[in-house]
Amino acid sequence: MRSNVSIIAGFEQRLESAVEGFFARIFRSGVHPLEIGKRIQRVMEDGKKVALRRTYVPNVYRIHLSKKDYERLAPMEAKIVEELEIFVGEAARQREWVLADTPRVSFAEGGKLTTGEFRVETEPVTLDRKRDRSPVTPREPAVRSVPARRTGTIGGKASVVVMGDRGPERTVAVNTRMRIGRLADNDLVIPDPEISRHHAEIADDSGNGMYVLRDLGSKNGTTVNGSRVDQHRLRDGDRVVVGHTLLEFRRP
Repeated sequence: MRSNVSIIAGFEQRLESAVEGFFARIFRSGVHPLEIGKRIQRVMEDGKKVALRRTYVPNVYRIHLSKKDYERLAPMEAKIVEELEIFVGEAARQREWVLADTPRVSFAEGGKLTTGEFRVETEPVTLDRKRDRSPVTPREPAVRSVPARRTGTIGGKASVVVMGDRGPERTVAVNTRMRIGRLADNDLVIPDPEISRHHAEIADDSGNGMYVLRDLGSKNGTTVNGSRVDQHRLRDGDRVVVGHTLLEFRRP
């Protein structure tokens, strides 16, 4: 399990490698991504809610900055939001918390804040029984009994591991796009009656190795790490459930 320090450090390193020197210039007034990450973690802790033997935490975080800081951040807002959303998912997974939905982070100008000040707001966790109900409920104990394990990748490519009750059953390489479903024209065919004919897809739209999972309007939905999603940026070790089938995403 990754430590709190390593998660924050990893977040900083990813941003620094993507926009070298950006934070040294933009946040010289005092606001720094390290502090934003720590504040989000505190807000996450304060907003947790226990139900159905799980601990749920908020998935929506809105960061308010002063006008000057917000204007400085604007040129790289999309990249910062992307990395913070990854950070939220990692922080929740580290503590075995369940996000109410896919992480969503946004920035806004806070009128009364001065340069160097910021605050983080979130939306309270609300559990919709219908939404929270997993399509794999009848077999959930069997699925959960499968231990998480690394099974490697194929030829240095990202891959999807199909898990059975006793462990990995097969590993399929992911190229730029993989469609998952019941019909024979899918890249990953799973003969599960609870899976739609064309259920979901995994795609590297940008061509830079950042894979995104999308539900294709399936009847029973798709979940990632216990949360139902329409779209989700995949990270190594993410556990995806379609129908009664558990998949694990692996990347080099």
